[in-house]
Amino acid sequence: MLNTPGPGEERDLRADPLGDLPADFEAFFTHEHPGYLRYAQQRLRHREDAQDAVQNAGATLYKNWRRALASADPQAFAFKVVKDAVVDLLRERRRAERKRLRVIAQRRPDTSQDELDQLAELDALDWAMEELARAAPVQADVVRLRQAGLSYPDIGRSLGIAHTTARTYYSLGRRHLEYLLEQPDDGQTP
Repeated sequence: MLNTPGPGEERDLRADPLGDLPADFEAFFTHEHPGYLRYAQQRLRHREDAQDAVQNAGATLYKNWRRALASADPQAFAFKVVKDAVVDLLRERRRAERKRLRVIAQRRPDTSQDELDQLAELDALDWAMEELARAAPVQADVVRLRQAGLSYPDIGRSLGIAHTTARTYYSLGRRHLEYLLEQPDDGQTP
């Protein structure tokens, strides 16, 4: 049972700390939205796709706002939701591309394999970022967020790491990308 404060007494805790959920969520999401959009656009390369991903993440975050506030770090929780929404959109895009290639192959049986390979090929930087994400996912996130214009302290808060660690991961991630991009094309890489 909750104690009712007497006259002149201020109450530190509200009966329902999440009672004004939409206002709290809106303030949080409005503040974080530009960074999320920059991250998504850097990852997806198209503003419309980035807006869709961030909007999907916002809807998911709104539905799970109580869980976010109950987590140890609501910013990290929210960034994970955004990151998952971006990955979902990338998966959707890849499925659509594979389907498109199957349709092309069925409609144009005279299409050479080289032409199909060219249609499916990712550009070198996208491929290198995917490889970095597989090998060192946190480094890849730091590189993406830094390229999106976030400061090291902001990156650290978003990922739940120290800002000095974010700086180190950025340096390591950049070196890894340079190594991947310098590799000679032996026909086995995309």
